[in-house]
Amino acid sequence: MAVQRIMESNAEYSRRVEGAVPTPAAADGVLSALPPAVPISHKVDLGLWNGQELVAFADVILGWPTASVAHIGLLMTDGARQGEGLGRMMHDAVVDLAGRRPGIKSLRLAIVDTNADLAAPFWTKLGYEPTGEAVPYVSGSVQSTARIWVRPVAVAQVLHE
Repeated sequence: MAVQRIMESNAEYSRRVEGAVPTPAAADGVLSALPPAVPISHKVDLGLWNGQELVAFADVILGWPTASVAHIGLLMTDGARQGEGLGRMMHDAVVDLAGRRPGIKSLRLAIVDTNADLAAPFWTKLGYEPTGEAVPYVSGSVQSTARIWVRPVAVAQVLHE
């Protein structure tokens, strides 16, 4: 499966946020995960393809945790192709999706502290800012904190180039 291949190409991410390399069912977990009481119709999985090869993936929950928010659960690029702008292109597709949904005003995500040194600079460049909200995070052998970051869907100019 294409999503599984991308996840396996990012084994270091999995080590940082779960404490181990991706399991053989990792992609199934991402593709089926939903917050409690959120209908499957609110979940959108997007892919960026280069021919037959999936090179980036995003998992988005529309209207969660409030009706005006689209939550990015995961945005990942092919590990061998990082630095090629694929993450930004995948994010552009997420922004386009959110912008076409009536009532969605902001994008939201969580950065786990054990991955923040790599993730925070990327999300900062895309206009996200921490809200100050933090929640306990436990996955696999990792016990950490997840910090919530947001940005408006419509941004006139991202200043952090």
